[in-house]
Amino acid sequence: MAMIRYAKGPVVYLYDAKNLKTKKKELLWGDWLRIGADINSQWSEVMWGQETFAMKKKDYQEERLLEMIFLDVGQGDGCILTIPQVGAREKILIIDAGLGDNMKGYLDYRFRDFKKKFNFHAAIITHPDSDHYQGFQQIFDNPQISFEHVYHNGLLERTGDDLLGPEEQGFLTDIRVTKTAARNLYAPSAVRGGKRYPKLIWTALTSDRFGDISMLSTDHGQKEDGRTWMPGFAPSNNTEFTIEVLGPVVEKAPNGKKGLRTFASSMTAKAMNVGKTKNGHSVLLRLEYRGFSVLFGGDLNTPAEHFLMRHYGNGGEAPTTIADTNAMIERASAHFAVDLMKSCHHGASDVTDEFLEATRPAAFVVSSGDEESYVHPRPDLLGLLGKKGRGHRPLVLCTELLRSTREKEDFSLRGKLNKLVVSIGLETDPKKKKDLEQAREDILDELFKRNVGVYGAINLRTDGRRAVVAFRREQSKGTNRWFTYELEKDSQGIFQVQETTGH
Repeated sequence: MAMIRYAKGPVVYLYDAKNLKTKKKELLWGDWLRIGADINSQWSEVMWGQETFAMKKKDYQEERLLEMIFLDVGQGDGCILTIPQVGAREKILIIDAGLGDNMKGYLDYRFRDFKKKFNFHAAIITHPDSDHYQGFQQIFDNPQISFEHVYHNGLLERTGDDLLGPEEQGFLTDIRVTKTAARNLYAPSAVRGGKRYPKLIWTALTSDRFGDISMLSTDHGQKEDGRTWMPGFAPSNNTEFTIEVLGPVVEKAPNGKKGLRTFASSMTAKAMNVGKTKNGHSVLLRLEYRGFSVLFGGDLNTPAEHFLMRHYGNGGEAPTTIADTNAMIERASAHFAVDLMKSCHHGASDVTDEFLEATRPAAFVVSSGDEESYVHPRPDLLGLLGKKGRGHRPLVLCTELLRSTREKEDFSLRGKLNKLVVSIGLETDPKKKKDLEQAREDILDELFKRNVGVYGAINLRTDGRRAVVAFRREQSKGTNRWFTYELEKDSQGIFQVQETTGH
């Protein structure tokens, strides 16, 4: 019987089973393997798909890694998080899903061996911006997929003048915490209207494939030791792997109700800005595995970052001197300091030096896309990240800039697609035309999978003691596919980016 093992790294190789000197495939640290019989004392057979290869025994390990895939979803965010536990304890979370169908395509590609139903632990919709949530719609519609949890930030969009609910004295207090509260809001079809966010949430509310649907915030989660954690990921559940919830920050409004404060378009303006408010209250998550930490920054902006720094670092008050500011940053860093950060708002310039100094990661991931009008990532922002990052050469990784080409262009599929398009135009029989259209969709799906499966994905693999960040080379071959960076602890126990060799 085959044993399940994982590739060592940062990269190792599969060899021709009949010629142990010939490399056939390059694997990334943590890749899943099926180890077969021993070839000799130093080599084992490896089943990879329908083929059998050879692998050095020293090149695989028993320990599974924490894995994150920051996917190129175009303009937007999308990450697949797989925790290191195995078997029944395995949990896979999707944190945002972009605007289009790239996330769906990647899931189809990644889990193509799972022909039956697949249960994800959680879908986390950080806030109601379409480039974070709309990609979930096709995933939620898939009858083969289910979720134990769907988390949102409590601000449920609705039809009418008050997109996020009524404002009262600078606060939005009509936050919807539970599944029942969300259902009560969206039950009248007029409230949902034609808006896409209500449609998405209503899809989850009305299907038995979804479990808990609730708000995730500093006031709604698993509370331990004066902090809030994603349910099931507090220190008492697993001392090695935790997920802390740092935002949105729920406060007590002047009317006595709990709610989320509104944010204006600038620090001097007073009127609520809807975009700033829903972005500024993104679900903020800080993951930690054996000391290696990651922050998901959502779409934070300047007003929100000022608020968070004061909330976590200065008792809610604005600092009055440089010394006060430095002390505030130091106290806030106890919550926000990380080794890698998913950069806020796709590389927009709407950030503060204070927040970056409190987080000060060794590596940043910027999720942005082509063909958008926002000029993301902003050149000045990239410079600022490099300036504020930790170490001699902090990494700034951008899904758009690291996009690779197709692994393989299938010209036969393209030819079939062209013929189908012509045939569909000439066919008059409705049933035959429908069959042709389905065949066209199948080919488009296949072409899409071949593309999205190989480009624009930034991989993070870590055992909590060191980490590897990897992405595909544009001109890649079976034994030269990955470009990698390693993060290891220095003499003070702080993760730093290591100098690359052989690149």
